[in-house]
Amino acid sequence: MARLEFAEGAYVRLRVPLPAEDADSGRSVLTDIDVLSIDIDSRLRISRSSMECKSGKGQTGEPNTIVWLAGFRQLLDLDRVTLVRQTVSPRGQSLARKLGIVVMDEATVTRREKSHAWLPERFAHLDGAACSGAESRTDTQLKGLPEISPALARFLRGGALLADSPAILQAVHSFGLAVGKQGILPDPAAGVLAGHSLISVILAAVQDAGRLDDFPERLLRGRLEGALTVGDPDGSYVLPMLEKADAYIRHVQDRTHKAYVGAGADAIRIEYASLRDAVATPPEYLSDYLDFVQRLRANPQVARDLLQVAEMVCFDALLGDSAWKAKAFAHLFTTEHKALLLVGLRCLSSIAGPQVASALQGLSEIPFGTFSGIVPDRGQAVEL
Repeated sequence: MARLEFAEGAYVRLRVPLPAEDADSGRSVLTDIDVLSIDIDSRLRISRSSMECKSGKGQTGEPNTIVWLAGFRQLLDLDRVTLVRQTVSPRGQSLARKLGIVVMDEATVTRREKSHAWLPERFAHLDGAACSGAESRTDTQLKGLPEISPALARFLRGGALLADSPAILQAVHSFGLAVGKQGILPDPAAGVLAGHSLISVILAAVQDAGRLDDFPERLLRGRLEGALTVGDPDGSYVLPMLEKADAYIRHVQDRTHKAYVGAGADAIRIEYASLRDAVATPPEYLSDYLDFVQRLRANPQVARDLLQVAEMVCFDALLGDSAWKAKAFAHLFTTEHKALLLVGLRCLSSIAGPQVASALQGLSEIPFGTFSGIVPDRGQAVEL
């Protein structure tokens, strides 16, 4: 299912863990999302879907799963939820329609697969050999990297796909600070975590680029500044309170100053730091990030592919696999895609620091620009 979704333009991940809030020790994961699919339209509006894939043939548990998926969709605010089974009973189809759940059986999946025989069977996070090995090795290496917290690593490797842009930017910035304290990360952990960070930054920027129709850049900047400094995108609570505190301090200072001068003391003006400025100073990387957002919005037909491009580059090509060379992916490797991807890498360097971005320095050496514009024969088996 993940392979079919990727073939139809979605960014897809398998087995995405869903963290449990306020969980006891050893129970930090609530469940896994079998297939998480992120669709981006031509105006860079994002929709998220999950697919629950079951291998059993019987009807036992079918109604419970459908009802559970209805709550799961509400919990994660998903746009679409699909249940995939070998067979789906009429009872299950009726219940699914009432709850707005899509159900698919094996015959439907088989028909869809015939249209995508041209796609490699496994690649990148869709159980590509090099990616699976690198992720597994990274799990082991993270145990010896105390500055990289498990919660932060889990967020970058999965949780960011369900998060809004301010949370993503804060996490990537925190990762850069953690890497600065930890020092040089070993391979493949350095490349794997940098790749996840780059994909997270691209996802955040695409989300904000899709908002530019509703929020002009000035307003978007203000909302991001509020969210990244005081946790309030509208700045309607904390900032006005700090401004009043600054005004009160100025009033007390002026009153005290006048009293001393009135008693014959020399006039001395003492400057003090603004509480509002101390708390609400926006991060230095925000201008670079907004430049990336504007570039994405200016070229939506290329920007909508950028998550897939980063996936194939970071978790297939740079890890030494060869699936990215298939003709099926040629449309993702144009010079325009490379230009935007390099801007994204520069943005990652601004947010997380050059040490993080340097793990992906081989990106510029990947050959782009070979796409001829001819759609491959989708009826032919893939040849690498």
